[in-house]
This record gives sequence, C-alpha cells and structure tokens, in this order.
Amino acid sequence: MFQNIIDEDIKENESFDTDNKKKRIINIKNLFSVSDFILCAISFMVSMVSFNGEFAPFGIAIFAAVCSNRIPAGFVYISTALGTLIRFGANGFLNYLLITLLFIVTTLIIRPKFQEGRNEKQKLGLYILLSSFVVQAGKMFFTMFLVYDLLASFVFAILTYIFYKIFANSITVIKEYGTRQAFTVEEVMGASLLLSIAIYSLHGLNIYGLSISNILSIMLVLFLGWKNGMLIGATAGITIGMVLGIIGSSSPVLVASYAISRNDSRNFK
Repeated sequence: MFQNIIDEDIKENESFDTDNKKKRIINIKNLFSVSDFILCAISFMVSMVSFNGEFAPFGIAIFAAVCSNRIPAGFVYISTALGTLIRFGANGFLNYLLITLLFIVTTLIIRPKFQEGRNEKQKLGLYILLSSFVVQAGKMFFTMFLVYDLLASFVFAILTYIFYKIFANSITVIKEYGTRQAFTVEEVMGASLLLSIAIYSLHGLNIYGLSISNILSIMLVLFLGWKNGMLIGATAGITIGMVLGIIGSSSPVLVASYAISRNDSRNFK
C-alpha cells in the first residue's frame, strides 16, 4: 500500500514538472515570438532614418508607440538605441537617451490615462511631445541662443508626436498579422507608412544602379493597391511618396511614380 502511495506521489511530481516545463516553453515562445522579432527589426531600421540628416524622430516615436500599446518595450528600446548609435553616433544616441529617460520618468510621475478597446491604450502623446521639446530646447542653454534652434526644437517635437500617433495605430498590424482577420484603413495606412520608412534605411544600397529601397517601396504600394483596392492604394501611394520625398529631399516626380504604381496594380488586377 505504501509503495502504491509513493508511486502515485512520484507520478504526480512528474506530471507537475512536465506541466511546469510546458508553461516555461509557452512563456518563452510568447516572449520571443516572430512578431516581436519583426517589430524589433523594423524599429532598428526606422531609428536609422532622419529628415535630410537633421531630424530623427522615428526611433523615439516607435518606442513611445510600443509603450502606448502596452507591449513589452525592452527589446524595442535596445533596437532603437543601437540603430541610433550606429547611424547618428554618440551625439544622436545621447539625445535619444535623454528624451526617452525623461519620457519614462514623466510617465512614472504622472500616470497616463488608459483607453479600453483602442490601439493607443495609454495616451502618451503629450509626454513624448514635452520630453522631445525640453531636451532639444535645453541644448540652447549650453550654446548661443538662436531663434532657429527654438523653432527647430518645436518642429522636432511636433514631428515626434505626429509619427507617434501614426505608429501607435499601426503596430497592431505587425503584432496581430495572421491572427486577426481584418484591419481598419487607418491601421493599414499607418503600417504601410511604417514599413516604407523602415525600407528607406536601405536607400544607400544599390545593385547595378537600382535603389533597393525604391524598388521595395513601390512593391509595397503595388501590393496594397492589388489587395485592398483603389482607395487604399491611391492614398498609400501618395502618402508614402510624399513622406519619402520629404525625408530624402527628392523631387515631386517621386510622388507621381508611387501614384502611377497604384493605378497599374489596380488595372492589372
């Protein structure tokens, strides 16, 4: 009888250990999912893009957007910090570090509002706007005061806020792609813009004189026009063309080429 009791205890312990191992494996899979790796890769690429080499708000914006979606932001933070350090050096990294640290401190001191049933679960727009402006404007205390620097600080904060809003409503497409059946027009548009900015980080890569970033961006517009129809294709083509044109200081012909890509994809379909 005692032997049977001992055997039952051993079986219970073995089943308990097996259940714990399964739970650990499930937790590891949830921690290192494919969507998380894709999001980190996109964050790394986005953080290496700037407006004509002067303003680089994208890494800061996507980090704040991940926080607003209540997604674990540790790996995204490391990815964006690494991309900023590689592309913009020590000064750009210090600027990124100060803005994000001030952003984190302010969210801990003044708790943000929560919103149920929305992509932007935490309203962090004002936090990232003020953090960006304070750090950028704070540089003027250590140099000569110029009105241009003040205006540039304000423009940088506004750009960071705008792209934070765009990314906050588009990250869900990356995280839930393949599991969610449908997305809103705003989510698709924001995700396509996020991908096009990430692709632009490859603008220096050419093969036989062909720009890899331009090819991939036009393919993205073609795919959107083919899969989602004329409205989303046209809007995506014009929006992506304008943003990439502003980032790279390209001619207005770039906008027309993306719009024509949308027309071709729809007509061929």
